[in-house]
Amino acid sequence: MKKIALLLLISFVAFGLNAQNSKRTSAYNYLRYNKLDKAKEAIDDAVEHPKTINDAKTWYYYGNVYLSIQRSEEEKFNSLDPDALEKAYNGYVRSLELDEDKEFTNDINDRLTICAEEYYIKGLDLYTALNYAESMLAFKKAAKINEDAGKIDSLATYNAAFTAELAEDYVSAGVLYEQLVEWNYDNPAIYKSLGEIYKLEGDTAKALNRITAGREKYPNNIELIISESNIYLSTSEREKAIELMQQAIAINDTIPSLYYVIGAKYDEMENREEAEKNYKKAIELDPDYFDPNYNLGAMYVNQAIELIDEANALPLDKEKEYNELKELADGMLMKSVPYLEKADELQPEERYILQTLKDIYTRLNMLDKLKAINDRLNN
Repeated sequence: MKKIALLLLISFVAFGLNAQNSKRTSAYNYLRYNKLDKAKEAIDDAVEHPKTINDAKTWYYYGNVYLSIQRSEEEKFNSLDPDALEKAYNGYVRSLELDEDKEFTNDINDRLTICAEEYYIKGLDLYTALNYAESMLAFKKAAKINEDAGKIDSLATYNAAFTAELAEDYVSAGVLYEQLVEWNYDNPAIYKSLGEIYKLEGDTAKALNRITAGREKYPNNIELIISESNIYLSTSEREKAIELMQQAIAINDTIPSLYYVIGAKYDEMENREEAEKNYKKAIELDPDYFDPNYNLGAMYVNQAIELIDEANALPLDKEKEYNELKELADGMLMKSVPYLEKADELQPEERYILQTLKDIYTRLNMLDKLKAINDRLNN
C-alpha cells in the first residue's frame, strides 16, 4: 500500500508539473497564431505557479507575449493590459537573471532593444499629450535599457531632461543635462537650460559657469549670449548685460526683444537718448510689440511730468521760463500719444493706459479723444 501511495504522489506531482509546462507551451502556441488573449491567460498562470515561476523559459515567453500585446495593431489585443510594455521588460530581465545557460540571452537582448524603442515612442506620445512627468519616465527607461546594453542613448536622455524641465522637476533635469555635458552632447540648449536651472536654485555662480562653458563651445549662439546677459541682469550688472546684448545684435540685428531690453536698461539708467533709440528700433522691427510702445510712451510722460514739476517750482515772476517749460512738457506728452495709443490698441483691457491717455487728452484739450476714452472708462 505504501508503494502504491508513493507512486500516486509521484504521479500527481508529475501531472502538476506537466500541467504547468503545458500552460507555457499553450502560451507559446497561442502566440504563434496571434491569439494574444489566450496566450496572456496561459502565461499568467505559468509565471504564478511554483513549478515554473523560476524557469527562464517561462519568463522569456512572458516577455514575448506582453511585447506582442504592446505592439499589436488590433485594439482588442493592445488594450488587454495598459502595462504590457513594463511587464514585457520585467519578464525579459527576470529571464536573463534565471538563464544560467544563456539559452535566451541573445534573443532577449534584441527584444530589449525593441522595448527601448517602444518606451521612446511612448515618451513622444506622452509629450504630445502634455504629460511631461510620465513622458520623462518613458524616455529615461528607453535610455536605461540601451545603457544596460552598453549603448549611450543621448537623444533619449536629452528628451528625458527636456521633459523633466517642462514638468518642473528641475533636480532630475539638472542631473540628466549634466550627464549630457559629460558625454559632450552637441546641443547648446543643454547649457542654457542648466544656467536657468541653477539660477532658479539661487546658485548664480554655477549658472554662470555652465553658460560660460556653453559659450566657449558655441561662441555665436545668441540664446546663450542672452542667457548670460540675463544672469548679469539678475545681479544688477546692467552694463555687462547691455554689452552682451549688443554682441547678440552684432550677430543678428533683427530680434526686437534685444533692442527692447537694451532700451529698458538704459531707461533705468536714465540714459534716455539710448533708451529712445533702442525702443524705436524694437518698434521698427515689430510695430505690434507692446512693451517698447508702452515704455517709450511712458518715458515721454515721465519727462513731461519732470518739466511740469520744474515749471511749478519757478517763482511767479518767471512767467516766460514757465511757459517755455510748459510748452516743452506738452510737446513730450504729444510725443507719447501715438505710442500709448498703440499700446492701448494692443492691450485694450489695460485701464491704466486708458487713464494715462485721459489725463493727456485733458491737458492737451483733445476733446474728441477724451470723450471716447471717458465712454470706455465708464463702461
